[in-house]
Amino acid sequence: MSDSHGSTDTTSAVDTRSTDSVSQQGYHGRPRNVVLYGESGVGKSSLINLIMGRDVAKTSPDALACTTTHAPYDVTISGQYFRLWETAGLNEGSEGTVPAAKAKRNLTTFLRSLHQEDGVHLLVYCVRGTRAIKALQTHYKIFSAAIHDSKVPTIVVVTCLEDFRPVMAEWWHKNKDELATYGMHFSGYACVTTLKDEPAESSDIHQRRTQSYEDVRRCILDHCSQTPHKAWGTDIITDQRNFLTILLQKLARFVG
Repeated sequence: MSDSHGSTDTTSAVDTRSTDSVSQQGYHGRPRNVVLYGESGVGKSSLINLIMGRDVAKTSPDALACTTTHAPYDVTISGQYFRLWETAGLNEGSEGTVPAAKAKRNLTTFLRSLHQEDGVHLLVYCVRGTRAIKALQTHYKIFSAAIHDSKVPTIVVVTCLEDFRPVMAEWWHKNKDELATYGMHFSGYACVTTLKDEPAESSDIHQRRTQSYEDVRRCILDHCSQTPHKAWGTDIITDQRNFLTILLQKLARFVG
């Protein structure tokens, strides 16, 4: 049974790391940009590793984020070329690895650079399954409320569901109405675990991780826009400028 719905400065702001999975597949062409965002410590790096099928992003065992730049990871899924962008969380505060003001500057530089090139084809909102629903509004509004005006699809990936019963997808069925009540709407979803299965672990963890890998990759395939023209509408330049203006206004309010 499936556990997902079928359907700063410039040099510090963008990390040029990539992987060789695309060259191994022999795929050529422009990648579609998939931007992962969410609170610090939510598991974006672990989700990147799950999607990639191997460890390429640095992870942290505690709640502090270890992502300080916006790092790209190239991957092919069913013969289609994607560039996954991992963004730093905006909620660490002055004591975290990435202070909010610096995170805002880095994010601004990153998004401006991305929009000047190929734009955004898909937003992936990463949330912990243990987080209170109302608390998820802030990051959603910063990114998704602005991007909705440009018709870029947003999916939600719910992590840390290895112990959720009877199946991980039940999280969505239990919480989708409350998400909608707080104004959070998504084109699709995947309920996952990024926990690695160790030899001492039960086969249930292995099965859930395998299902998570399949579900999140399928969700990206199903909901990622095909081209920037679809993502931004008929007037690409105007739509991009409108998005950036709205987003920067929301960032300014968020970090004060």
